[in-house]
Amino acid sequence: MKYKKLLLLSLVMIMVISIFTACGKSENEAVRIIEIDLTNEEYAFGVDKNQPELLEQVNDFIATIKDDGTFDEICNRYFGDGEPVPVTSAELDSSKDQLVVATNAAFEPFEYTKGESYYGIDMEIAAALAEHLGKELVIMNMDFDAVCLSVGQQKCDIAMAGLTIKEDRKEYVQFTNPYYEAAQKLIVLNSEDKFNDCKDAASIEEILKTFDKKVKVGVQNGTTGQFYCEGDEGWGFDGFDFSTIVYKNGSLAVQDLINHNIDYVIIDSAPAKCITEAINERYVEGSFSDKVDQFKETFFENKGYVKVVEGLKNTLLIAITGLVIGIIIGTVIAVARVLPKYKTMPKVLNGICSFYVALFRGTPIVVQLLVFYYVLLPLMGIKITGVDVSILVFGLNSAAYISEIMRSGIMSVDSGQMEAGRAVGLSYGTTMLKIVIPQAVKNILPTLGNEFIALVKETSVVSFVGATDLYIAFNYIGSNNYEFMVPYLVMAVIYMVMILIISLGIKIMERSLRKSDRRN
Repeated sequence: MKYKKLLLLSLVMIMVISIFTACGKSENEAVRIIEIDLTNEEYAFGVDKNQPELLEQVNDFIATIKDDGTFDEICNRYFGDGEPVPVTSAELDSSKDQLVVATNAAFEPFEYTKGESYYGIDMEIAAALAEHLGKELVIMNMDFDAVCLSVGQQKCDIAMAGLTIKEDRKEYVQFTNPYYEAAQKLIVLNSEDKFNDCKDAASIEEILKTFDKKVKVGVQNGTTGQFYCEGDEGWGFDGFDFSTIVYKNGSLAVQDLINHNIDYVIIDSAPAKCITEAINERYVEGSFSDKVDQFKETFFENKGYVKVVEGLKNTLLIAITGLVIGIIIGTVIAVARVLPKYKTMPKVLNGICSFYVALFRGTPIVVQLLVFYYVLLPLMGIKITGVDVSILVFGLNSAAYISEIMRSGIMSVDSGQMEAGRAVGLSYGTTMLKIVIPQAVKNILPTLGNEFIALVKETSVVSFVGATDLYIAFNYIGSNNYEFMVPYLVMAVIYMVMILIISLGIKIMERSLRKSDRRN
């Protein structure tokens, strides 16, 4: 009954939020672009440094598609009246001859997703390049700041993600010849009039220089817009004194602008055009029911549910497998730490285990993911998927916490249980395994349940290593139409339902284990 009430309360809260949002919709203002280039930059592809022949092939291919008009045809599908062509990705298979492309598919019109398919200028070029090379195309979708790093670690062959040529990125990749000229643009609310008389970038910058920390400007993480606002010696950007707010993608920044949480947005010109047009049409003018219809269209007709199913599968796989690994390793550590310390070996084991626990509890799990995926495993010559790395790291991380949980459970068992086992001739290990640990599990089951719930929620960080979880799935759905309200609300409900089911399952298990303690 308690869980039904909690679920009902959650649904009611979501409905209330939705109603208030819908009622407040008319107060939101449309956005517009200040049509002045703040920067001048060039996009290029980033190739694995260990594949100089691929660099030469890509440069030749860029020259060819520009000379024969193919590049203009592709661009016309996104800037003109052409029809975008969907691009599909094969599964990664080391036994096949594949072209593995690293991208961040939240950068329309260069790369974005609809259902199972990829779209965008870069994605169509990637498909044509793979066909030209006679290879199977594999697209690895990940956070933007991981794109070049993945290529630098030989996890991907080429980065195609609207990359601006930048000196520090050359540490990880070798850039091709430029294929597109870009710029940064300023996005403001329609009611904003400070920049109406500006004629060039210098006049805009004079106004930007007058802003203090109270003024908030949104940018996309790792892009030229961020470097422009914060300052960058390589680019020659001095930076500004206002507060720079970093977002995973530009559409979230623009939506925050509409919600009056920030004052301005600076992002790449082409995505700025796509985002503002879509948001002005769908977010500002549409009602909440329109947002629901957009979500349904993306979820069902464009097969967004495929992403959600994949994300849910990965979320549960990482959490469950990580918990199992954590229980196994954590139990071993706990037993090692409760061993009598009158011999040298138990003392050494206790020291090692204490260091392990301190290491994994003392660093954030996202740091552990990055270190394993981009540092330790490459140094050891091991190549595994982002999901597999996540399972490994979550398991090792969970083991540190479960070891302390299990240790407290073991210590809560009466010492007479161990003495009774030894008295009847059982070894220390057998007594611990068959008598002490089963009793300890009964005592710590609720806490183990909390650890499992924490693992489920923490999977939202696995996007840093290119893995898809629920958050990434719903973020991609939102990116399809630049409308995040309904996707995020649905995601919240799914997470809540999962947690309620897990809590109920733990409760049932707890009751079952406690049956043996009952006396007639």
